[in-house]
Amino acid sequence: MKKVVSVAVAVGSVALMTAACSSKTSASTTSKISVAIASDLQTLDPAHCIETTSGEVINNTEEGLITIGQNNKVEPGIAKSWTKSADGKTYTFNIRKDAYWADGTPITAKTFVYSWQREVNPKTAAENAYRFSGIVNADAITSSKKDVSTLGVTADGNYKLVVKMDHPMATFEQMLGNAEFMPVEKKMVEKYGDKYGTDSTKVGYSGPYTVKKWNGSGDSWTLAKNNKYWNKGNIHIDDVTYQVVKEATTGLNMFESGQLDQTTLIGNQVQNEKNNKDFKQVKSGANYFVQVNQKSPSSDMAKKAFNNVYIRKALSLAINRKEFVNNVLNDGSTVPLGVVTQGISSYKGKDFAQAAYNKNTADSGVSYDKKLAQDYWDKGMKQIGATSLDLTVTSDDDDTHDSIVQYLQNTWTKNLKGLKLTIKKVPKATRVKYLQSGNFDIIVSGWSPDADPASFLDMFKTGNSYNFGDWSNATYDNDMNTAETTADDSTRWNKMIDAEQILMKDQGVIPLYQLSTTYLRNTKIKNYVDNPAGGTPGWRGVYLANK
Repeated sequence: MKKVVSVAVAVGSVALMTAACSSKTSASTTSKISVAIASDLQTLDPAHCIETTSGEVINNTEEGLITIGQNNKVEPGIAKSWTKSADGKTYTFNIRKDAYWADGTPITAKTFVYSWQREVNPKTAAENAYRFSGIVNADAITSSKKDVSTLGVTADGNYKLVVKMDHPMATFEQMLGNAEFMPVEKKMVEKYGDKYGTDSTKVGYSGPYTVKKWNGSGDSWTLAKNNKYWNKGNIHIDDVTYQVVKEATTGLNMFESGQLDQTTLIGNQVQNEKNNKDFKQVKSGANYFVQVNQKSPSSDMAKKAFNNVYIRKALSLAINRKEFVNNVLNDGSTVPLGVVTQGISSYKGKDFAQAAYNKNTADSGVSYDKKLAQDYWDKGMKQIGATSLDLTVTSDDDDTHDSIVQYLQNTWTKNLKGLKLTIKKVPKATRVKYLQSGNFDIIVSGWSPDADPASFLDMFKTGNSYNFGDWSNATYDNDMNTAETTADDSTRWNKMIDAEQILMKDQGVIPLYQLSTTYLRNTKIKNYVDNPAGGTPGWRGVYLANK
């Protein structure tokens, strides 16, 4: 999910349709699975992939220069090999000659030059164009100061791609597994323009699967094995049908009746099923958090409130996260130490989240203190000249988000005098549109990160396309700019810690919890990789085996 404004990690549920006839599905056996997912598919265009469903699908239908394997290992993709210069500022990728689009068109180095130039072109309005920062002239291009042709990526012939960097980037190779770095088919983009990727016939496919039966909407679609894919011998599942399932009870019933081979569990289901042989719990690097709209909420008074640090802190301090994860979610999710989650990155044996955690209750950004919350709330309300405040909290319309907003409504209205909170639940696609347009007061979001703290922290820089709450802090921006340009690991680490602590002290975002995902997964599903952060291989290498 990395990458993408994702609000929660949408993990599929798998239904076995055709059993293998041996320990692994043979090439002559047609195997089909059905996968439940929490929300609708929004796009197949890598340039506009901003949420987890699109991210999961595109990860299986496209392939970039590299792929991400188990434990976030960077593995060859369309690039069969690559080298990095001694100064870390030049990468040379050798493009494999057996890589083709699904229609038989060769994929070359020029494909990536075109695709990356399209991504950073301001006319494309790609939400993740900022991720190209660090490549020569990328920042100048995205700010309309230079032409796209000056981007530091060139084709040396058809099968050698050269990338020039402004400075070394420790995470560059990992980032190449994200959707925004994946190729698009030029002739298809030129044919369909801004309609590219809006249905399954208006997109090119470079990865292991193509999409069938998706017209731009609907709650079901199918991935079909791409026989032009260069590594099709590693693709053992022929068809993957996705079905949107928003209610956990429905998923569990379908699993128990044999319609699904994997389903996500929540709440009491986790405790009830923990002794089931199919039970599997995966610690995730993803998180949930709340953003408040400092720029364009529903009223002038709401804007004053959200721009008041005491009110932002009060909202956070009023949340008993331990009570919430243990008594409401009860699914293995944990209390966060900040916006950057535990277990995604360490330096010299120290976990980033632990190193950045501020134990001071008032400044940690995640502490619970009912009395201090009330004091800050009263102080903030006095400063903005208000005795009451009417706000709306917006979330997705699935079971997990319902639990979140019901809890927030109860704890905030109970502990913060004069606050009236209305709940607004909408489909995920609508919630994402509200985020992008600034049409919200308070909104529940989440992030599925790369295996690097900057994946979280970049979002809250001034002007970042994911900084939907419009929080801004010049010192924070400077710290992150230093972290992103230094070649010194220690300096980078310390500047990111400083930035995290600023973000939490100023309550630029309100972390809720670190996600843990629990499933019932049929043991016939083999070789599926669950990385807690960063990318995954998707359905590459997965097979069905006899029990």
